[in-house]
Amino acid sequence: MNDFLNVLMSLQLPYALIPVLTFTSLPSVMNDFANGLLWKIAGGLLILLICSINMYFVVAYVMSLNHVALYVGAGILSVLYLSFVAYLVSL
Repeated sequence: MNDFLNVLMSLQLPYALIPVLTFTSLPSVMNDFANGLLWKIAGGLLILLICSINMYFVVAYVMSLNHVALYVGAGILSVLYLSFVAYLVSL
């Protein structure tokens, strides 16, 4: 159960990181304290790295379960999840 909860929490991390980077980059929200181009790029790369590491651990966890139906379900959910994260990034 602990492994499942860790995987679940790692999937929820982009929903916190992406809005923080988005809001802190908006001059209308942050005025003079908005992120510059360098910090936007560095933050985006860092978020990409963290999400990639988390997806690796999710795949490793699902592979350890050794059941084909779970592989298919995880694949479908992964596509939906990555589509939603891409939607958040495009906002």
